[in-house]
Amino acid sequence: MHSPPNYRVLLGPSLLGLFLVIAFAGLMIPGLRNPAPHDMPLGVSGPAPVVERLGKQLEAGAPGAFDVTAYANENEARAALRDQEILGAIVIGPQGAPGLITASAAGDAPTRAATAAYERLTEQLGTPPRVQDIAPLPEHDSRGVSAVLLCVALSVGGLLFQVGLSLAAGGERVSARRLASVAYAVVAGLVGALLAGPVTGALSGHFAELLGIAVLLSLAVVGVVAACQAVLRALGIVVGALLVLPLGVSSSGGVVDPHFQPAFYSAVSEYLPMGSTVSLLRRVFYFDGNAVGGPLLTLALWAGVAWLVTLVVERFRPFRPVVVVVPASALPGTAAATESRTAAEPRTA
Repeated sequence: MHSPPNYRVLLGPSLLGLFLVIAFAGLMIPGLRNPAPHDMPLGVSGPAPVVERLGKQLEAGAPGAFDVTAYANENEARAALRDQEILGAIVIGPQGAPGLITASAAGDAPTRAATAAYERLTEQLGTPPRVQDIAPLPEHDSRGVSAVLLCVALSVGGLLFQVGLSLAAGGERVSARRLASVAYAVVAGLVGALLAGPVTGALSGHFAELLGIAVLLSLAVVGVVAACQAVLRALGIVVGALLVLPLGVSSSGGVVDPHFQPAFYSAVSEYLPMGSTVSLLRRVFYFDGNAVGGPLLTLALWAGVAWLVTLVVERFRPFRPVVVVVPASALPGTAAATESRTAAEPRTA
């Protein structure tokens, strides 16, 4: 006689799946469906009266699209572009003709927006275009998506690992589970760095930096999900998944620059693990390691704080999984039932 189904067990996976559908669709579709520039940082250098007039022309041509910063000379504008303080720069030459400096490695959308605004300006002035790309994308990463794809892979892996660990090893000692988490993060980071670097050549060079960033992101993702589980129990899986995947991917800047998304995405992008990692990888590989301190500190804080919260909470309130996965052979009566069926089977000569 079969026992009635336990609908509470069936309800949990269903709600988790539906939540992920709602989270991905609700966050990624609004954030990526209609990219348009708003307050995109753009530098302008030259004589003050010309810069002021140029800023008014840019605002009139595309209201609200650019946040213009004035620089005393071209060298200052170039330095700001390399430090990713701006995403393009219009420089006024000695003869008054404007030129454009771009960095396509910072993203396709900002380069296109700056180029379109510059071309409108040269048409009005009747001057020939003069464009220079100081950080072009390499041939082995011509779309500039390798960084975000690596981050997605490490984030998905870290999330699934932590969920699986809580199910399959929830009853193990805290020290054993933490050791397994650190070991996983190191191995996953190494595998990801090898695949993105030497194996495919997508992110070539700087392997030591790539390895360190990949391991740190893995530690952060596993730590965030573990911390959410420690504080919120079963609900923590949902909250952790939201932070590291749909919200992280949609605001990372790897698909669409945050300045081309609704204001919420640009506000949170640089403060989330994936957004800071994408920025960090781009600065290491395409901008000579300039201005890496901010995103590196953000990523390190996520990893450090998440693990600290996990250890402190579990010290006073040990983790107890709602559901535990165990081998069928470990269930009471399983061995006896198996032996009974084996004995009942007819033997062949």
